[in-house]
Amino acid sequence: MNTLESLFPSRPSFEASWRAIYLEPIVGSGERIVVAVVAYGDREGYKVVQAIRSELLDCLYGSQATAMQSIIDWVIESSREEVRRKGSLDRWVPPLGGVVLGGVHSAADEDIEAVLRQAIRFSASLSSLALDAERDNDDEQPRRYAEHWARSILEEIRSIEPSLASCFRKQVRVSEANVMTSYGFLSERYVSNFGLMVPMRLSASLNSIKAKLFDLEALKKSNLLVRPETYEVIIGTPSFNDPTLSDKVVERLRQHIGMVEELAQSEGIGLFRAENAREAAEHLRLKAA
Repeated sequence: MNTLESLFPSRPSFEASWRAIYLEPIVGSGERIVVAVVAYGDREGYKVVQAIRSELLDCLYGSQATAMQSIIDWVIESSREEVRRKGSLDRWVPPLGGVVLGGVHSAADEDIEAVLRQAIRFSASLSSLALDAERDNDDEQPRRYAEHWARSILEEIRSIEPSLASCFRKQVRVSEANVMTSYGFLSERYVSNFGLMVPMRLSASLNSIKAKLFDLEALKKSNLLVRPETYEVIIGTPSFNDPTLSDKVVERLRQHIGMVEELAQSEGIGLFRAENAREAAEHLRLKAA
């Protein structure tokens, strides 16, 4: 019997419960999508995360995606506060109609993030299936996300180091051609471009970041009398522990980041990976100081 038991993996030590939070985009229609999941564990407390990524909302709702994201943020904040105060959602009253709480499911895994991944895999088909089916035939969305990423970094800089805001969106003529090249941030000593790795558009994201690296390389090799000393690309990516990302997507994400790092290093350009705009802005402040 001991030999037979050794063939099977041991039971995970972390036990928790999870619930899905559903939203009816059209109240009363009966059409529901999972917008968030919550997990509770005795050892690691609780965690509420969005179950549908923002880029997927763009695909589904187009110009209404921002409004939908605001609704989801409201629902998540309300549920998070309820769990913080009462330890569960058993008596939670959602902040708006059309929000339905799923049943309680028991789970075991290595930690609470792994339990959240289980919850999303078993309840939110839109998230898991859409991310595994990467779309590479459209460069417009990654470009739009990257522009939003750059604006978010600028907004954070304005709050922590306003004097650096004037260094954003600088244009320089780096060749004899009468063409101006734009840079995300440019000061006398430091220059950086901003890129974003969109999980559903990794190949298109990589092409966009390659172009930004090329622009940095052109400035570095230009004949300008005054050039920055330090060159860098700041890439925004989700966390590798993000429960909305499948293992397959995380592995592709790591591979694409590795490709960018190799390209950057070959030209003496640094790479900094940030998971949010605040982190990117703090790094930028330190490098440009």
